[in-house]
Order: sequence, then structure tokens, then C-alpha cells
Amino acid sequence: MAAGQSKEKLRKRLCSRRARISGADFMGFSREITVELQQQPEYRSASVIHCYVSMNDRREVNTHVLIKMMIEQGKRVVVPVTHFEDERLSHIGLRSFDDLRPNKWGVLEPKSGRQAEPGALDLVIVPMVGGDERGHRIGYGGGYYDRFLKGVSCPTIGLCFEQNIVSCLPTEDYDVPLDKIITEKRIIYRQ
Repeated sequence: MAAGQSKEKLRKRLCSRRARISGADFMGFSREITVELQQQPEYRSASVIHCYVSMNDRREVNTHVLIKMMIEQGKRVVVPVTHFEDERLSHIGLRSFDDLRPNKWGVLEPKSGRQAEPGALDLVIVPMVGGDERGHRIGYGGGYYDRFLKGVSCPTIGLCFEQNIVSCLPTEDYDVPLDKIITEKRIIYRQ
């Protein structure tokens, strides 16, 4: 990253880069990443998994098929609900992908369901705009996941396209690094 480049400029550059991924690469890379995720011991041993519902129009690593597979495998899937008024996430159990509806911003969320406490989670799968070689992530800038991850003791794994990994992200005291980042080419471990 060039000296003096702000986090916001980097975020915009990474979002723009990700938006240019072709449809075929988006689907193929997403599949490779989620297949690798399913081989991880943290995933295999987890019963209760928090997973973001991807915004495919923004080219987040696609989790739609993954969520459906987790439900079929008998894992308890928990997805986030965003509370914009107090800038927090709640975590709702999902029985079927068909229970999701777009919120006012177009993000798929459950209309209702049983809330899960962070302490009940065995694994958290985290969305990312980009990441770095140390396991840090950059999101959309609202801090929702950083606030949530501060209270989580289970493993955290981010899903990111390799082209959006940089050598070193600018970080703040409130940024929470992930245990692993999985790309279509490799696994990056927290340093």
C-alpha cells in the first residue's frame, strides 16, 4: 500500500477491483474458496456456524450455496441481522435459505427466528472487502463485524478473493484480526 493512502481510498479501490470480477470467475473462485473452507478442521468440528449472507451484486464471496449445504449437513446456521439505529449485529438461526428477505438496503436477512448468543457459536465466517498477510480485514467501514468479533471466542475465518489481498492494511486499535483468511489460491494465517 502506498504511504499516506487512506483506509477509505483503499476500500474504494478494493471494492472497484472486486466489482470487475467476471461472472464465471466470481462463481468459480467462490466455489474454490467454500470447498477449501469445508476442509478446515474448524468447519468440520463446528455445530453452530455464523455465516454472512453474501451480497452477490457486490461480488462478496458467494455463500448462498454454502449456507444451503450447511443446513443440509445438519449444522445450525446463524446469520447476521443489521441494526442500523444502534450499529450492531444480532444473530438469528436460519432453518431454510427461503426464510431470507431483503432488508431496506437489499441485504438478505431472516424476517424472524431464534436469536443466538455469540458464546454459542463454534465458528464465524466473515465477509471482507479485502485483507492482508497478517490476517487483518477491511470491510465497508461501519465497524459492525469488529464490534461483534470483540465478543467472540470461537475461530474466525474470512473469505476473500486473492486479488483483494494486500501486504499490509492500515489498522486501528479496534480492528480485530481473523484466525484465517481463505482465498481461491491459499490460506493466510493470523500473525
